[in-house]
Amino acid sequence: MRPSWLVLLALVACQKSDPKHDAGKKPGQVAAPYDLKNPPPDAVKTASGLVYKKEIVNDAGPMPHKNDTVVINYSGWQPTTGDTFFTTKTRGQPMPLNLATAPPGFTEALQLLHQGEKAMLWVPPQIGYKTPPQGTPETLVYEVELVEIVPAPAVPSDVGAPPDGAEKTKSEIPYEVVRPGTGKDKPRPFDVVTFNYTGWDSDGRMFDTTEMKKHPAKVAPFRQSPPFEEMLTNMVGGERRRFWIDAAKMQAGKPVPGMPTGQLCYEVELLQIEKGAEPPPVPPDVGKPPADAKKTPRGVFYKVLKQGKGGVKPTPHDTVKVNYTGWTTDGKMFDSSVIRNEPAEFSLQGGMLGWTEGITQMSVGDKFRFWIPEELAYKGAPGRPQGMLVFDFELLEIKPTVSNDHPPKKP
Repeated sequence: MRPSWLVLLALVACQKSDPKHDAGKKPGQVAAPYDLKNPPPDAVKTASGLVYKKEIVNDAGPMPHKNDTVVINYSGWQPTTGDTFFTTKTRGQPMPLNLATAPPGFTEALQLLHQGEKAMLWVPPQIGYKTPPQGTPETLVYEVELVEIVPAPAVPSDVGAPPDGAEKTKSEIPYEVVRPGTGKDKPRPFDVVTFNYTGWDSDGRMFDTTEMKKHPAKVAPFRQSPPFEEMLTNMVGGERRRFWIDAAKMQAGKPVPGMPTGQLCYEVELLQIEKGAEPPPVPPDVGKPPADAKKTPRGVFYKVLKQGKGGVKPTPHDTVKVNYTGWTTDGKMFDSSVIRNEPAEFSLQGGMLGWTEGITQMSVGDKFRFWIPEELAYKGAPGRPQGMLVFDFELLEIKPTVSNDHPPKKP
């Protein structure tokens, strides 16, 4: 069995080989410098079962920590066959590896090396995989050279729990100001903010960060989970905060891939605020369709907010240009072309059934409010707004049907 994150790399390496040139031999094979089945007598064995032997020593070099990203050259072998299942020698360059998400054996081994060192590793299966593999996996052998270390943000000393003197937000999220800001204004939910953040579990394992990617997030706070929205809208430019929250509350019913369970710790730094356009007010009847609302055959409720000049209505195959705002029935706005100052253009074919059902009732210049039941909206899809959704749509233009080869953007 091979570690799953290595299998893909191995397959990619094999796909680059020339079948004619490589006929009769296995591509990408590298001679192992040691016996793959029997480590040398002077190899060191750790409590986890990892065995390693340093080939190049550089005691003066820095050593990585568990959340750092390392850049490595390496080759991997299967002892039973002697086959090389992957090597960076076929790539011509080293590859990055995030120790926070690597198999535990690799995370342990790389923390034993200094930058510039090279070592042989015998990694037993119980620590060689991120998830237990099926069947009877074998110990895998690697030769690893630590080329570079990209440091992760430092793990807070109080990562596991908030200090006794922590402040609290209105919704009782404990936080502390790591660095005061220099700005005076706080962002509104519909402003666009640029910010960096890093998240750790209660053991200090980093599971998400923008800071190592050197690419801050840029988004309106209302598009974030409620805890993140609350935190961002109570900060000023330049401020850095640390806060603690349970993972379930952070996800707010929308599971996030890769997020651990239990208590989480975040640090967020607000870099910039760009003023957004004022969104439409929350409809007074957002909670449910009023008694005078009409209903389409498939169950979309609607009422006319503004009548246009009448005329042709779009068909389910047309492309439309609209301004729109969407809310959940508790009054939370989740999307709006209005605050982006950019009308949306999309095909009614293949889009949300509720949009198609409702917009085909309109003429250019009309402004309608729709109450779209969940089965005609996002159907409970993870990460999407749940339940009945409310939209205000203004139909600006009906455009000729476009080819499916170049689908337009959807809201």
